[in-house]
Amino acid sequence: MSPKIEIHSDTARKLEGDLKAILYLLQSNLEDFKAEVDRSYSLLKIGERTDFVKSIESSLRNPLFSISEMSKNLDDNVTHIVDGLVKSFLVYRREFIQRALRSRTTMNDLHYSIVLKEDRIEIRDKFLDFFEYYDLYDISRRYPVTFQFVPPELIDKIRYTEEIEID
Repeated sequence: MSPKIEIHSDTARKLEGDLKAILYLLQSNLEDFKAEVDRSYSLLKIGERTDFVKSIESSLRNPLFSISEMSKNLDDNVTHIVDGLVKSFLVYRREFIQRALRSRTTMNDLHYSIVLKEDRIEIRDKFLDFFEYYDLYDISRRYPVTFQFVPPELIDKIRYTEEIEID
């Protein structure tokens, strides 16, 4: 069961604007896609194969590879979205953060190293609030997020892929 979250009117207006923008982008992309399908079909009639047709042929010849690639692309997109969500959360809690890094791990997972301005349990709890909601969704099992609190003197020893802009 999903948690019930009340949406305020400003958030609802922003959500409606986002939905309109997404629908516009989908409509534009579908029109472009239809144009590419029509062009490819016309050229196939005379024996020419576009990159689009070649891609379809490749998928038909090796469907398992295509499914694997599609799954990888989906995983990459979802990871990117969750990473954006975590970064937004860290910016929201910026008043407590001295520095935040996305750590480099062998699995390239969603691992974040955080140096707090003041390292106290009450402040750490403000960051662990993220998991109170995130862990309610199945996505948290497939795309786990980890926060590691690091003392300032050790942060330079952390291998990282990026420093998160919190200002």
